[in-house]
Amino acid sequence: MRSRNLVIMLETSLLVAAALLLSLLRLWRMPQGGGVTLEMLPIFILAFRRGGKVGVTGGALLGVLKLLLSPYILHPVQVLLDYPVPFAVLGVAGFGILRERRILGIFVGTLLRYVTHVIAGVAFFAEYAPEGTSPLVYSVTYNLPYLIAQVILVLIVIQLLSQRREIFEPEKE
Repeated sequence: MRSRNLVIMLETSLLVAAALLLSLLRLWRMPQGGGVTLEMLPIFILAFRRGGKVGVTGGALLGVLKLLLSPYILHPVQVLLDYPVPFAVLGVAGFGILRERRILGIFVGTLLRYVTHVIAGVAFFAEYAPEGTSPLVYSVTYNLPYLIAQVILVLIVIQLLSQRREIFEPEKE
């Protein structure tokens, strides 16, 4: 049992570190934060390998590390909605049927991340909305393009990796 827990902690550490590195390799950067990266990929792999609880934990750790590396702090709730929560919710892909149906799990996790970013945008970044544009419309349209691009990239890579079953399933102990 101890060695199993150690393996899970090591996998979590490595996949969170990989996600952090991938977050630094931006293919496209949005003006007020966000961009196109493959940062979600390792968190989804972790969730598929070890389940939702570990996936949520790994995602939250990624969010905390991103906060430590490049913080943009307006309010404690904004910190939660922009850092640990949107990455933690990616881990829901590891629960129940979402774990078995990876594409659905990726969509649900990304949708939940999108919702947290939209809420943060409405609550804390309304000032960036062009005059005459509601903060909700602005936040919805600001966050959608880069998250659609990210989910497409992740789905492509997941499909390429799907031939290697061991990536998604840990060895039996």
